[in-house]
Amino acid sequence: MKIKQITMYHVQLPMKFNFKTAKGEVKYRDTIILKVEDDMGLVGFGEVVSFTTPFYTSEIFENSWEKLEKDYIPNLLARSISHPFDIHQRFAHALPMAIAGLENALLDLYFKEKNENLIAGLFQETLQEKIPRGAVLGDMPLEQLLKETEQLVQAGVGRIKIKISPKDGFERTKLLVEKFPQIRFAVDANRSFSVADWAEIKKFDTLNLVCIEEAFSVSQLTELTEISSVLTTPLCFDESVQTLSELTEIAKLPGKTMLNIKIGRLGGLYQTMKAIDFCRQQKIGFWIGSMVESGISKILHIQLAALSGNVMAGDLSDSQHYFYEDLIKPEIAFPNGWMTVPTRVGIGVDINENALSHATIRKEIFQ
Repeated sequence: MKIKQITMYHVQLPMKFNFKTAKGEVKYRDTIILKVEDDMGLVGFGEVVSFTTPFYTSEIFENSWEKLEKDYIPNLLARSISHPFDIHQRFAHALPMAIAGLENALLDLYFKEKNENLIAGLFQETLQEKIPRGAVLGDMPLEQLLKETEQLVQAGVGRIKIKISPKDGFERTKLLVEKFPQIRFAVDANRSFSVADWAEIKKFDTLNLVCIEEAFSVSQLTELTEISSVLTTPLCFDESVQTLSELTEIAKLPGKTMLNIKIGRLGGLYQTMKAIDFCRQQKIGFWIGSMVESGISKILHIQLAALSGNVMAGDLSDSQHYFYEDLIKPEIAFPNGWMTVPTRVGIGVDINENALSHATIRKEIFQ
């Protein structure tokens, strides 16, 4: 592949609501969109999903931008590559989200050149025609939480994840489980509990949840060995697993485990493919999350959710749930709780160039 030009966009998408977790709050979604062009006029798009503050992982927006601007993009333009995955050998110890966004843009272009769908082509699998909608609700006042849960139920959602904190997480979740017995619930604490709080987490076993995600703040996953052995609800891992070596530590835990798959966190689809393969081999349940991201990244997660072996619906709500206007067309939508999976070439959808232009607050072009 010989890349002629790369454009980097700083995009700011206003949220319809403030998305709160136990560790942070998002009012505007600042994100980086990458557009790569070859000498034949074909283009590919990718998204760098790092946040402006380190509440999720240590990689933040400005670090991603600077590394792309000063290292990855100039290096890529200086020499051709034969396959997008070559960049993982070229850039040792790369920033995961920055390299994932660049890789995804190159893959979009690569599979457009091959006239194939990106995810189906990579995994050499036929994607499911439709996938069910899962949803995630941020930390919010109880009255609002009940109202929004009811709205999701009416929209056909069958699996809902609740952001919780040590303050009142169990009580709020118990109330929801009792009020909406038809829903499969999961909880996500964003590592806000300490290991000493294990008895509080053990109480969630009484609620028949799908999983308890990122409950504990630990420096090593081995610290969870004893806790894992006494829980009947699967422990799910997200931000604490960013590498394949960390994923191998999950397999050593004695209890039931799951992995929330996010392309940006894992450092691209090269690593994501390895992670899914490992989960399938080791009988670790996997499912697909998202990063409050635009459709340019989320549409890939939609297609990952259409692979075989997903243990539950992903955190993949409609574009209109989060944003007034997304950057793709058609936008992501789950009428009656189900979405038809796009399987066109590349990422499977078109880019809304007008929306991209309107949301851009900074742009750099590299040739």
